[in-house]
Amino acid sequence: MTNPLTPALSLPTRQSGVPVSPETELYRRRIQKLPRKTRQVFLLSRLDQMPYTDIAQLMETDVESVERCMVRLLDQCADESADAEAARLQARRWYVHLQSPLATASQRIEFRHWVDADSRHLSAFQDTERLWCKLHAPAAVLGANGWHRRKRRVYIAWLVLTAFLCSLLVTAEAFT
Repeated sequence: MTNPLTPALSLPTRQSGVPVSPETELYRRRIQKLPRKTRQVFLLSRLDQMPYTDIAQLMETDVESVERCMVRLLDQCADESADAEAARLQARRWYVHLQSPLATASQRIEFRHWVDADSRHLSAFQDTERLWCKLHAPAAVLGANGWHRRKRRVYIAWLVLTAFLCSLLVTAEAFT
C-alpha cells in the first residue's frame, strides 16, 4: 500500500500564482538585493536547515564566511534606520554565531553575561529570533526552484571565453 502523502511531500515549497503577504514581499526584495552567495547561504541554512560547516563545505569556503553572510542578511532585513542600536547589531551577531560549530563554551558563557547585563540585550536577541522566523516565507519564495542547492557553473564562462577567442581567430584570418 502506498502512502497518499508521498506526492504532496515532493511538491515545491511555493507554487506560482499563490499570493504572498506584503511583509513577505518586502523581505524578499531586501534579500534579493544581496549578493548571490549571501542568498545561497541563507537559503541553505533556512530552507534546507544545513549546518554552517556543511554550507561552508558545499560553497568551498570557511565557516566564518558563512557567518558573515548570515549577519549581512539579518542586517539587511532588520527594520531599522542607519543609526541602528548597537545592542541590536550585537544581538544579530550573537544569534548567528551561536548556531555555528565554532561557538565555544566560553563564548556561550560570554553571551549569557551579555544578555544579563542589560534588558535591552535580551529584547534585541528576541527581536532577532522573531526576524529569523519571519524569513521562512520569503526564503520559500526565493528558493522554490532549488537553485541554491546547485554549485555555480564556472564552465559557462569558459565556453563564452573560448567562443570569443575562436571568433577573434576567425576574424584575424579573414583580414590576413
